[in-house]
Amino acid sequence: MSRGEGYTRDISPSGVFVLTDNRLPLGTTVKLEVFLPSTRKEASGALMRTRGHVVRSEQLGFAAVAEMGFRMQFPGIASSRRSRGKSDNAKQDASREEASDERRNASLRFWM
Repeated sequence: MSRGEGYTRDISPSGVFVLTDNRLPLGTTVKLEVFLPSTRKEASGALMRTRGHVVRSEQLGFAAVAEMGFRMQFPGIASSRRSRGKSDNAKQDASREEASDERRNASLRFWM
């Protein structure tokens, strides 16, 4: 089994374009794990998994269609979050705005 790593260029509920040095032939079956960035620096983001196949291969990467969409796994939410005051909420909102302005690509791993 071969492995590779890359970043998303485009992603939708039905597929993803992977920026990577690995060139995969059309029709190759792949398992994908996409690590979404978190809106908070100290927390990890959601993880999306799928199995699909390559529908387009380019010099910069490949496009894969998800056979059944993506399954999402969210990191645990600490119980202390429920008891936060207004000042903590304001800090969270500012952090979310900063993260959304960065528009970072999600990292991913894939297996063939």
